[in-house]
Amino acid sequence: MGLKRKYIKDRKFVLTLVQDGSDDAQLAEFVRSITLETKDMHPFVELADATNLRDLSNFSEKGVALAGSLEFERTPYKQDKLAILVSNNEAYNLATKYASTSGYFRYGVKIFTDFKEAISWLGVADLEDQINDMREIETTSDISTLLKTG
Repeated sequence: MGLKRKYIKDRKFVLTLVQDGSDDAQLAEFVRSITLETKDMHPFVELADATNLRDLSNFSEKGVALAGSLEFERTPYKQDKLAILVSNNEAYNLATKYASTSGYFRYGVKIFTDFKEAISWLGVADLEDQINDMREIETTSDISTLLKTG
């Protein structure tokens, strides 16, 4: 499972799914890779959806803050926005660490507990159904995989 990224390129929208099985090192590499993956999409908006992240044991405050600081590579594209969507206090606390460092390198970084508020702030509320479909497909795929292997 881990970290996955999906795009609606014509709207310069990125959906990042943060799920169980990810860790500090994967997050750092994921942050580095988005700079290359989005080089023709600026400015873009990103929703980092961590609502399905239940096991945060592989993350540390220091590791998450370090990953956020790696956004310095995107400094020329400072107009990008990031909404981080969380569903529990532990994820909120880690998201705060990420936001405190990545906020220096993005136009805006904000943490949300409500999906509709997050996409409204990003300016993509009209894509709600499409974004939800992308989120749902991933959840369904993960459940199918678990049923086959479990």
